Amino acid sequence: MEFPDHAAAEKWYNSDEYQAILPMRANNAISDLVLVDSGGPDFTVAGFAQQVRNAVEAASH
Repeated sequence: MEFPDHAAAEKWYNSDEYQAILPMRANNAISDLVLVDSGGPDFTVAGFAQQVRNAVEAASH
């Protein structure tokens, strides 16, 4: 998803509507929610998520 700015993303996340359905996502899916202020032209969500997972894995050893 894309938002015009960080404040709009936080407003969406904290909205009553999203909070009402959040347990369905959290209890039924393995997922990552990462707010990124901006990315370069080669940025992809999947690539960023993989970098985060790799960093977590490396830190656990």
